[in-house]
Amino acid sequence: MLFILKIIFNKNKKIFFKSRKNVTISIKKKYFKKGEIMSNIEELKKLYNFEFEEIKAKDYKEIEKKYLALYKEGKEKGFTPVFLVLDDTLLEKFEIDMEDEDTDNIMDVVKLNLAKYKNINAVKFLEKFQGQNTDDLKENIDEYFSEIDYKFDDSEKYNLELSTLFDYDGNFKDDVILVKVPTKNPYEVLGYFGMGGYNECPFPAEQVAVAKYWYEKYGAVPAAITYDEIEFYVERPVQTLEETKKLAIEHYAFCYDIVDQCYGTFEKLVDGLYKNIQWYFWWD
Repeated sequence: MLFILKIIFNKNKKIFFKSRKNVTISIKKKYFKKGEIMSNIEELKKLYNFEFEEIKAKDYKEIEKKYLALYKEGKEKGFTPVFLVLDDTLLEKFEIDMEDEDTDNIMDVVKLNLAKYKNINAVKFLEKFQGQNTDDLKENIDEYFSEIDYKFDDSEKYNLELSTLFDYDGNFKDDVILVKVPTKNPYEVLGYFGMGGYNECPFPAEQVAVAKYWYEKYGAVPAAITYDEIEFYVERPVQTLEETKKLAIEHYAFCYDIVDQCYGTFEKLVDGLYKNIQWYFWWD
């Protein structure tokens, strides 16, 4: 393992966390006098000249209907929709990326991400990334599965429930928008809104390369992004147990927290992927 993301407020009101580059990044927290606060949505408007809608919803079904309708429209009109949860940390990450590239134009960062991913072999990256972040790189896939008599759940899971948009009490989060990203390549949205590069989360260009690989195999599309989560809509869910086991290992390589912090075992991760139109990643 490399680093665990730790967000700490010190007396100077800064946030600190560790990056994969072994560099401590400090994010200045914004404090305004009454009447001077700019909303996170207004902050995003300063960075991106994209069409978007602020979303308020009561349940998953409402979100599913809205997303799928816009995804279909985007295929016809040449854009890709994606939900963003605009908390302070995600916006500050965009600012840090611009500072790193010495630019005040976020599209310079986007262009760099979209150029870099084309030189990354997704399969080789996943194998290398797993080896860097875990001590659990095995030669045989079956070695990851220890429950011999486990009965896998092969039921069809065709409900799109984007949990990243709701809090732990089931309430819809604030500052959620649905953006029309001007790309016909759905996997590229991860290069436009670059979270990651910290807490064993791949850098944006690495995310795009892997997402392209999964898009070509399964029609997997990034549907929702927060500062530490990505959810995918999957048009062609995996249909065999053997293939699902292979996919589970790839997910673990991409985000080992999906086993260590979420599902608990590889068997349960397989249950979550088998014939499922939705994938979830969270970097703790």
